[in-house]
Amino acid sequence: MNPLILVVDDESDVEDLFRQQFRRDIRAGRFTMEFAESGASALQKISDANAVPLILILSDVNMPGMSGLELLPKAKASRPDVSVIMITAYGDDDTRRRAL
Repeated sequence: MNPLILVVDDESDVEDLFRQQFRRDIRAGRFTMEFAESGASALQKISDANAVPLILILSDVNMPGMSGLELLPKAKASRPDVSVIMITAYGDDDTRRRAL
């Protein structure tokens, strides 16, 4: 079973960007990528992938509904071993501090 990387972003073009960037790795079976457009959808995918080695979550910080900062502790409570990288178009110090 291939390791899983979960990308969470409410912008639909992000999926195309990641699939294009990692197409060779995905095709070679190094990992699979799943995409969620909301925090709630991400939590469901994390739950559904309980038997799969989830190696990384890449999450946008600013999303409608549940933000990436609200998703982070819930995802870590469910899968404490997973690495999380927060991504954002906003580089302000407050957002950076809250993500850490």
